[in-house]
Amino acid sequence: MAARNITLSLPDDPIRKAKVHAAQRKSTVNALVRKLLEEALSDDRRTRAAADEPLAIAARGPYFNRDPRSIRREEIYERR
Repeated sequence: MAARNITLSLPDDPIRKAKVHAAQRKSTVNALVRKLLEEALSDDRRTRAAADEPLAIAARGPYFNRDPRSIRREEIYERR
């Protein structure tokens, strides 16, 4: 994968903490930021996929075209 350089402007305190954190793990701030970005972006995709699945199931479900007010209480709680 091709790498590109970017410039970030951050306050001194988080930069110091990031350097210490990375050094304690025998790593670099660059590697730390890369890992955090990859995890954040991966989580976002998984979250969207997880939200899409129940919506797709609901779209195919038996009550999708039914007015929710027409469902009797007994139907909601009936055991199958």
